[in-house]
Amino acid sequence: MRKGDARRGELLATAERLFYTKGYEKTSVQDILNEMNFSKGGFYHHFDSKLSVLEAICQQRAQESCERAAQAVAGGEHSAVERLNMLLHSTPLWGGDNQNFVSLLIRVAYREDGALMREKMKTSQLEGMKPVLEGILEQGLASGEFYVTDAEAQAEMLMRLYMQFTDEIAFLLAQEESEERLTDAMLRKLAVYRAAIERTLIAPFGSIVLFEAKELQLLGQAILRERVRARADAMLGNG
Repeated sequence: MRKGDARRGELLATAERLFYTKGYEKTSVQDILNEMNFSKGGFYHHFDSKLSVLEAICQQRAQESCERAAQAVAGGEHSAVERLNMLLHSTPLWGGDNQNFVSLLIRVAYREDGALMREKMKTSQLEGMKPVLEGILEQGLASGEFYVTDAEAQAEMLMRLYMQFTDEIAFLLAQEESEERLTDAMLRKLAVYRAAIERTLIAPFGSIVLFEAKELQLLGQAILRERVRARADAMLGNG
């Protein structure tokens, strides 16, 4: 690894840690520089703003999610349906184990001015996942599990449909305040998008599992409770 690449990686790691501990809004570029004993010139050689740092972190996470998903479906004697379910379950950025990152992503990328960041993440995911999905569709066509007329085009279409699903879930997590309404809305979207993908592939009803309902419910609970804690901490800090 080149020295410049290593330094860029250190900047991202330091910024991400500060975004978690101090909050994105309260972390300044100078905070990052102070933590690293790094110059402004060095920072601006790699990034033009704090937002560009966050975008790079999110793109890095998107690439990692693609690698994780590709590893999940590699090898083994799995059917095309099984491999598709493993792929979809491993893909969403908000499905990871790092609750801090999920909260940061929802708080910043899924507000009105976060459209560019979301598009960059989706582009990274599409580029990484499309070839893997294309191979699964070709397997499903050969086995008779799926009806596919153009594996390359349908892989892109399905990825875009799936990313729309993950976007809508993330927007709900960012905006809904009621745990009951959040759970109900997420499960309804889960059912709608699952059925849409099954119909697109002419797959058996109930064969596609985009995400486990219980996992969605637990994710929603965790995000809402973290939001309540953050508000309480802010009130105590102002008091």
